[in-house]
Amino acid sequence: MRELLNKYLKGELSAEDSKQVEEWYASFDKAGTPLSAFSTEEEEQETYAGILSNIHHTLQIQPAEEITNPTLLRKLYTNNIIKIAAVVTTLFVSAALFFYLNNTRSGTAEQMTYVVVAPGKMKLIELADGTRIWLNSATKFGYPKQFSSKLREVTLLEGEAFFDVAHEKNRPFIVHSKGLNTQVLGTSFNIDAYNFSKCVKVSVATGKVGVSYGKKLIGFLTPNEEIQYKLLSNKSTRSIGNAAIMNSWRNGDIVLDYIDFESLKSILFNNYSYTLKSGKRDLSQLHFSATIKKSDAIEDVMKLLSSINQTKFSITNKIITMY
Repeated sequence: MRELLNKYLKGELSAEDSKQVEEWYASFDKAGTPLSAFSTEEEEQETYAGILSNIHHTLQIQPAEEITNPTLLRKLYTNNIIKIAAVVTTLFVSAALFFYLNNTRSGTAEQMTYVVVAPGKMKLIELADGTRIWLNSATKFGYPKQFSSKLREVTLLEGEAFFDVAHEKNRPFIVHSKGLNTQVLGTSFNIDAYNFSKCVKVSVATGKVGVSYGKKLIGFLTPNEEIQYKLLSNKSTRSIGNAAIMNSWRNGDIVLDYIDFESLKSILFNNYSYTLKSGKRDLSQLHFSATIKKSDAIEDVMKLLSSINQTKFSITNKIITMY
């Protein structure tokens, strides 16, 4: 099927084979989306928007205003057809796994709910046990429809989340995030696991948090303490900070703490849906420290950022060029 999908996207299939692919694709609608996949229609639309935004960001192209079917998507991106084939094939494989996990009723697989927050958005969800979770822009999060009798386990696949965990003495709450396990009984803490940072940051607002990687205990954190675990080197650092600043994003603040140009690109895309690129000047060695707001106009944000390193910028449609 993967080979057929690639040929379909390239327009190399016969009419008969194309019909076979389209019937296979349409079968998902006949089967119906699992009820646990999206709790509301709004959530489904946010997921759709998030997936499209990830495709646009991967291809570094401007999103079309309306994309309603795969055929139109193929026509719009003819010049990027090889990249589109790889991305869409990955999405089909992911979708198959997604349907499997949500439809499994036996064995060890649990019925999961997945939430994808679109760039520039935030979302608050409340779990059955009373735990409240704030999800930052471009975050992917999964949790079971029902917790087990012994553990409450959730997964932060990508992005950032603030957890206000309902206290249960005999049923720990565990967050899995890229190999890191954060366990509490009832407290509030923040986890930053964006891909661009290449590390997972756990910071505590109230209570006590245990952090481990696999079966290895990294340490326990108390209020205003933070652990940064570097994924590439498998090393961690511990620091003292201000919990209010660490999770200030819930109030719409974006704190840039000496970030590099590549990280700035991801932050601007995640929060404003703008693609940042450099002109002829090499900006890879620049760093940025500032506090901006999600509600700020992108022009004002770029004026501030450009003043930090004496750069200039131009904005064309949804693309920012800094030079």
